[in-house]
Amino acid sequence: MTEPEVKSEEQDTPPKKYVSADELYRRSSQYRVWSYTEHELEELKMQTNEKGRLVALEKFQSARSALETEKPEVFAVHGAELTAEIAGLVSFDEEQKYLYYFSQQIIQICSHFNMPTQVKATAMAFFKRFYLVNSVMEHRPKNVLYTIVFLAAKLENYFVSIESFCTRLPKTKPSDILDLEFIVLLSLKFTLLVHHPYRPLYGFFLDFQLVLLHPEPVLRDLTIDKIGALYDNAKKWLNDDALLSEVSFLYTPPQIALAAMYDVDKKITENYLKRKFLKQSTLDSIKEERREERKKEERMKREELKRSQIKQEDNGLVKESPEIQVKLEEEELIKANEDLEMSDVVKPQENGDVEQEENVNVKQEDVDTPKAVDPEREQYETLVKTIKKCIVVAKTKQETSREESIKIDEKCFFALNPGKLLKKRIKALST
Repeated sequence: MTEPEVKSEEQDTPPKKYVSADELYRRSSQYRVWSYTEHELEELKMQTNEKGRLVALEKFQSARSALETEKPEVFAVHGAELTAEIAGLVSFDEEQKYLYYFSQQIIQICSHFNMPTQVKATAMAFFKRFYLVNSVMEHRPKNVLYTIVFLAAKLENYFVSIESFCTRLPKTKPSDILDLEFIVLLSLKFTLLVHHPYRPLYGFFLDFQLVLLHPEPVLRDLTIDKIGALYDNAKKWLNDDALLSEVSFLYTPPQIALAAMYDVDKKITENYLKRKFLKQSTLDSIKEERREERKKEERMKREELKRSQIKQEDNGLVKESPEIQVKLEEEELIKANEDLEMSDVVKPQENGDVEQEENVNVKQEDVDTPKAVDPEREQYETLVKTIKKCIVVAKTKQETSREESIKIDEKCFFALNPGKLLKKRIKALST
């Protein structure tokens, strides 16, 4: 009689499933609603500008019809000069510059109230999201700005009463802010949780120490103070560059954090990424490739120095010193030894034609046979490319002067109030 098979607890226990921070982020509303490709983002911004122009033209026609009914004699004389051409709508480029100018104003307002970085970053995210679906010709940034900062402060638990908030702002009443609050929430699609790169940056700061300093430093001059300085400078990079850019629409918070560290100190960050994503064998192959590249560069420098020296001798400008002559002779000897080693590896055959034909066949086989792709190295190279693109986007700025912003602001005002524009033009034509 056979005994029943007893299953061990290990066989009965299913493997534990873990959800990474990256997987959690990809389930968030920020990733699902506010993440785009570069093409999608550009298309959406252009569509928003076009929508704003259509809304402004519709308002202009309504105001013109009302004034024409009120003052038919004026339109009988000056009707041809009171068409939609005088509206002077805001172009796409003007709108982007104008929004960048007000993005800088958010930082100044938050600094004025001594608000923490988290409030500043959330307010900036809300502002960019709001004007991704609304044009400045629909809602004037000057009015929306204060509402967004006040809303961000509440969401990040930085309490400021509406009365004290308004007393420190010029010509602002509580109703000016509170009346727009629901419109802002509606435009944000009530997705109020914002994921920032500051927490991933701190996580990388801790992991850099673990990977690069233990059991011993991977670089001779690497210390915890140097990694601490890298963290501080990367945080400053996020505040100065990433915060004002559109990277939050295109990249995940960890990618933005890595871009900050990579741009601040490429050498340390590359060492971290290699040890994190590549096996030792892949690391050794990369080192070998770089060693060969350095040898090639040194050989080219030696040859360039030699050509320069020969040219100077031919022109009778410089006479070689004995030290230089000895150095060049040593270099020639090294090169001759290298050539000799290569000739030992590839020995000539008796039949030169056969040798040439076989060499051609070997080269053709090398070309036709695809090299095996190392998935780890491919992942590493893709990540580095993504980080470099993120740096470029973060440093792309839509700079504008205060004078240009004032002119664009005037266009926005008249786009929202076309009746005042028409009355101003009628007054000018009547005098």
